[in-house]
Amino acid sequence: MPDPALRIPGRTLLWWMRLPTRARTACAAGAAALVLAGAGAWWLHHDVYATQMTAARGRALAQSRAVSAEFARIQARDREATSDIIDLWPVVIIGPSGPFESWFPQAFPDAVRTLPPAPASARPGWGTFVPVHLGTPASSCRQNPSRTTSGQPVTDCLSKAEDLAGQTLDMAVTSVEIHTPDVPSPSAAPAGRYTVYVAVTRTEAAQAADALIPALAGAVPLAALIVALSAWVATTRALRPIEAIRTRLATVDQPGAGTRVPVPAAEDEITRLARTTNDTLDILDAHAHRQRRFIADAAHELRSPVTGLRATLEVALTHPRRPGALTNALQAATRLQHLVEDLLTLARLDNTPTPPATRTRVDLTDLVRELLLEIPHTRPGATPHLTLHAPDAPLDVPGDRDQLRRLLRNLLDNAARHARTQVTVTLDSRPGWVECTVHNDGDPIPEADRERIFERFTRLDEARTRDTGGSGLGLAIARDITHHHRGTLTATPTGRGAAFLLRLPG
Repeated sequence: MPDPALRIPGRTLLWWMRLPTRARTACAAGAAALVLAGAGAWWLHHDVYATQMTAARGRALAQSRAVSAEFARIQARDREATSDIIDLWPVVIIGPSGPFESWFPQAFPDAVRTLPPAPASARPGWGTFVPVHLGTPASSCRQNPSRTTSGQPVTDCLSKAEDLAGQTLDMAVTSVEIHTPDVPSPSAAPAGRYTVYVAVTRTEAAQAADALIPALAGAVPLAALIVALSAWVATTRALRPIEAIRTRLATVDQPGAGTRVPVPAAEDEITRLARTTNDTLDILDAHAHRQRRFIADAAHELRSPVTGLRATLEVALTHPRRPGALTNALQAATRLQHLVEDLLTLARLDNTPTPPATRTRVDLTDLVRELLLEIPHTRPGATPHLTLHAPDAPLDVPGDRDQLRRLLRNLLDNAARHARTQVTVTLDSRPGWVECTVHNDGDPIPEADRERIFERFTRLDEARTRDTGGSGLGLAIARDITHHHRGTLTATPTGRGAAFLLRLPG
């Protein structure tokens, strides 16, 4: 079932999650590249347009000053010559008596009427920009084309005006002062201040920016495709170690086979994954080895009491009146029962790795006293002298009473089995801990065996028979219960005899 977090209202992302990882990565990278490249293309188009418009403003202002200078030169002699200037450019010249006649005022009279005159304080070289909105060309603009004073035809008003209709243009503004000529001329313009306006057209800027569109239209998808392919290749190479790990794991048919995954040389997440996988395989192999050994040892340990019980029963059937046959059979069955109970206890502890959910406070002093009273009645043969040294105050620990009882009973049984004459139990408290030392005056434990004795089915006195000795599970069960209660159990060196130190959190 898909993760509910992958769902969106009304739709599902299953189709996307079914794609291979490298395909999803390539698509995501390509989409991101497409967005970024598209944004870059838009910025480039806008920047080219803005740059061209800045240049157009500069040209318009220069043209306005040039027109002003030329107008001042020729206007004093010939008013008609001005038409050659103003008809070849979107130029407006406004004098004391109004605008000079040209196609621009004829096409957009309303816009021209809104143009302000140059300020009286304007000095030579002054220039600025003013915005003006151009509406629909006037109907009078449809008249026949006129001619300049040189006789060259001027493009009709309508064809020029249609390119500018509806736009809001910046007008470069300059001023020029016309003085009365020394030799009066009937065609000369009246003296006074004249304002020259030159429109900043957008045609060239738009053409320069639009020229980039075909190239950008091809470059943007190509860049996105290159990024997607690069992401595909990079992801494939990055996932190659993971595929090697998966392939090697697929060959693991059973725990304990010794198979390990390859560890990449790079110190990255995949390397840590490979190491963690190998550590997990090590743990599984150790558990598998331990399980196989446990099963083999259990089968071996069960075979002896079962064989003895069968032999005893066969003797009882062959010699019905033989005394002691049924007693021996009962003893063999009892040993078999104890062994099976130990095996079941270990199985329960292995299947419950965490501490029990329900815990109570258990007084170890009372628990040890109870066990010391029971041992003489439950052990066959002579029982060593049992001594307890404990403070008067209770020594409580959190835990499961039945498990702690089994833990202490196993330690006491082991001590009584190996003691010559004396078993001493010492209880004490430390900050945050309760300590219990079980000492017997038997043979000391060799240093090399102080850890091995806690392994399952381990016996140090190999010469003894299984009928008189333990099953080899008592100390293993005791340590498992100790770990279950977050404590420690160790064999400690002593000057004489053997001792076990149990530490439990108080």
